[in-house]
Order: sequence, then C-alpha cells, then structure tokens
Amino acid sequence: MIGDALKNGKGRIASVLEKILGFLAKVATPPTSVPTETKPGSVAANVSSLSRILTSAPGLLGEFYFPNELIGGCCPRVVGQEEEIVWNAAAEACDTERVHVVWQAMENRIWYIAVRSAEIASHPNTWCPFASLLPGMKDAQSAPVCYTYYSDEAATMMTITADGLQIHRSMSSVVRAKAERMARELGDAPIIELVPERILKLTPAPWYSLSLFEDRARRVFATMAVFTALAFAGLAFAVWLLTTMVIVGTHASLKAAQQRTESKTIDLMHTVSDLRASPMREQLANFADVNDGLLTLNGYLEVYEINDSKARWRAVAPANITADRISALDNGGGRTIETTADGVVIGNVNEVEYEVKQVKK
Repeated sequence: MIGDALKNGKGRIASVLEKILGFLAKVATPPTSVPTETKPGSVAANVSSLSRILTSAPGLLGEFYFPNELIGGCCPRVVGQEEEIVWNAAAEACDTERVHVVWQAMENRIWYIAVRSAEIASHPNTWCPFASLLPGMKDAQSAPVCYTYYSDEAATMMTITADGLQIHRSMSSVVRAKAERMARELGDAPIIELVPERILKLTPAPWYSLSLFEDRARRVFATMAVFTALAFAGLAFAVWLLTTMVIVGTHASLKAAQQRTESKTIDLMHTVSDLRASPMREQLANFADVNDGLLTLNGYLEVYEINDSKARWRAVAPANITADRISALDNGGGRTIETTADGVVIGNVNEVEYEVKQVKK
C-alpha cells in the first residue's frame, strides 16, 4: 500500500509539473503572425487595431481603467474596410465622430469596444482590460463567456457570444444577477471575474484614436489648399510673364519710335539746311516782295517766270498809280511798259528786255 501511495504521489507530481510547464510554454510563446495569403473565397484570419498602433508613435500605458460610457459590439467584416466600419458603428453609438476604439477582426466578423475621446482625455495613458479579451486576442476565452469587473462605485460586464458582444454597467448586485442569468441562457457559460491580480496578467491593448471625418476633411482641405496655391502661383507667373512681355515690347516700340523720330528730325534739319543754301530761297523771297507790293497798289500779277536764274515778271496796276511807286517795286526794278484800257502794264528790267526781243522777232 505504501508503494502504491508513493507511485500515485509521483504521478500526481509529474502531472502537475507537466501542466505548469505547458502553461509557461503557452505564455512564453508569442502569438502567430497573420498569414498574408488565404484560400480563394476565405477571409483573412486576424486583423486588429494593434497593427495600426504598432506602426504609429510608441506610447506608455499606465493603469487600467473602465470608462463609464464604454460601448461594444460586433459587425460584419469587409476586408480592407474594417477601420471605416468600426468608426461608423462607434461614431453612431457614441454620437460623436471623435472616438477611441480597440477592434479585432477575426474571420468574417469585427469585434470592438469604443468610448468617447473626451472621456479618455481625462484618463490618458490608460487601457481597458476588456480590450485584451476580445475574440482573437491572446488572453481571450472561447465564446460564449462573461467577463465581470466590480468596483466600489459600479460594476461592468462584457458578454461575448458566437455572433455578438454586449457591455452592461450598473450596480454590483444588478450586474452579478445579470451575469448569472446570461450564463444560464448561454448554456452555463463561464463567468470570469476580473480582479486586479488577473488583470495584471493580461496583455494591455492600447486605445486607438479614430476621427475619419476630420482626417478626410483635413486631407480634402489640404489638397484644395495645395491646388489653390498652385493655381494662384501659376496665375501670378502668367501675369508676370505677360507683363514682362508687354514691358519688353513697349521698350522696343519706344526705342524704335525714338530712332525713327531722330532720323526724321535729322532729315528735316538737312532739308532746312539745303533750303537755306539753295538760290530758290532768294527767288521765293523776291516773288513774295513783288506780290506784296502789287497787293498794296491794288494790282495783280500776270507773269512771273524764272529762266536761267533770272526772274521776269509782268503785272497790271491802276492807271492813277505814280511812277515813284512803280519804281519802288522789286527793290527799285519796277518799270512802266505801256498803258492799256485795264490800267498800266508794269514789269522789271528782264521783262522789258524780253518784250523788246519779242518785237524784234
């Protein structure tokens, strides 16, 4: 009998040691990575908010905290749109778009808990133990299961079924009674009470801030601002380029006009100089003097001809004109040629000689 007892004692000790070693191995074994490829028609195994947090800036987690207005739920999964689905459900339940969530996607469902960001702002760097017990998490139990937490003020319960998640918060007695009733309805589901010793053994799952609408609005406004700035820059460049071309063209036109003006002025000065040096100027002056003198005598000019630089003129003056006034014409060159019914025909010396030659012929 003593030998049997020893054998039984050794067997029990061995079984206990095997359980302890198995538990330690389970705790020490890291969670398996999510496969990147799945069979056609199937859904990727596990995706969670942890993947987002691990790629963001690291943060320090402090004490655990159960928010007063904690909500939770389960949604159908659409691969690649898990975050948007969770945000829509949490924003509608919390009645605000600024929410903090922890979500876990497993097979064809998304499990999540959420709370208003304003409540988390009063308790920064905290984590909720319920987040570490979502289906698919390392410390989660197989559904159905009830998790309860009792504090001095109130109690919180999270019930997980195969296709649902519910969170209740009330007085301790009410939550305890509800947990027992839910466990019976779920076929004697286990009720796990979260005490500080058990909570400290959980792997903390940090909150993940979601504000998709604001993020999208910021992106839209940022894109609009960039394109508006580019448009204004392009417009400013076009205006500057057009103004520069106009200024350059104006300078070119002014320079050309200035050159043409200078050329015409020089030509005019040359013409004036030529006219001053030409004998025609003196002849024109003589013609003007003769014509002005005849106008004062009420006479009129019949002939004024220039031949071989010699001018001859013939005019008719009134019959009562005196000889001295006739001789005063053309600087003393006026002569009386004949008297007619129209008046006195007068002319200069060249005209007298011309008349004599005509008579001889």
